[in-house]
Amino acid sequence: MKNKHEAYSYRITFNAMHNLVLNDPRKMHAHTFRVGMYVIEKQDEHPVFLNTEKMLQEYFEEYRGIRINELELFREVLPTLENMGEIFYWDLKPLFEKNGMQLVYLEIGDGPTSSFYIGEALLLGDVSNMVEEKKVEAYCSGVRKRYQRRLSGRENE
Repeated sequence: MKNKHEAYSYRITFNAMHNLVLNDPRKMHAHTFRVGMYVIEKQDEHPVFLNTEKMLQEYFEEYRGIRINELELFREVLPTLENMGEIFYWDLKPLFEKNGMQLVYLEIGDGPTSSFYIGEALLLGDVSNMVEEKKVEAYCSGVRKRYQRRLSGRENE
């Protein structure tokens, strides 16, 4: 029987400015930040989506249309994707817990070509096909063994 994976994906976008050079406002630039959160249920009943969506809207309201460097939190910490992602992840984790859900990982990006991921376990693929790192390693180990047999002329073993 094939393992079944179920998860929910929430996405939020917000427009904001940030500066990666502290104390130089001339370097301020704008982005449409996108944040994806991948969660699993920790209960038998399905979560109330309106509660979760409302919670996310309220949380990210603080970041909409502002200069992120002006927030107290980012006066001494650069608002890089990595730093923002870590703060969002650890802030949102207990909020999802209150809704009976576990935040598996969070993705944040500010452009079309790359994202930063943070979570407790590396997951490869998308929500519909989550693969744990140890399963990927087991597969790769098998491929390496077959390749070594082929190189040594023992392909049929």
